[in-house]
Amino acid sequence: MLDGDVTDVVEAKSLGIRPDYIDIYSASWGPDDDGKTVDGPGPLAKQAFELGIKKGRKGLGSIFVWASGNGGRQGDHCSCDGYTNSIYTISVSSSTENGNKPWYLEVCSSTLATTYSSGEFYDRKIVK
Repeated sequence: MLDGDVTDVVEAKSLGIRPDYIDIYSASWGPDDDGKTVDGPGPLAKQAFELGIKKGRKGLGSIFVWASGNGGRQGDHCSCDGYTNSIYTISVSSSTENGNKPWYLEVCSSTLATTYSSGEFYDRKIVK
């Protein structure tokens, strides 16, 4: 998805691919984490979210997990991100291995869960 222009069509296809097979979609794209940009999903992506929560997982609804953002250093706030604060997504934030806020963390009320991630250069890194 991220190897070319990210358009509403591309996002909608990514959010709606194989809802009969994929139960949980994990994503982290969204507006620029620059502390200035307020944006969210376009009409086709919104439609894909709605279709997923109504018909995905054999009628139980797809689960959309979203990273809360990396713009903490720029003063960005994930409330300005229409993906993380969507009613269709579960916004997940991060903590360092010592339980501190990482330098890139964006705080906001849409965050429903936090998990360990990389912090400072001397902290252990997450392996994907």
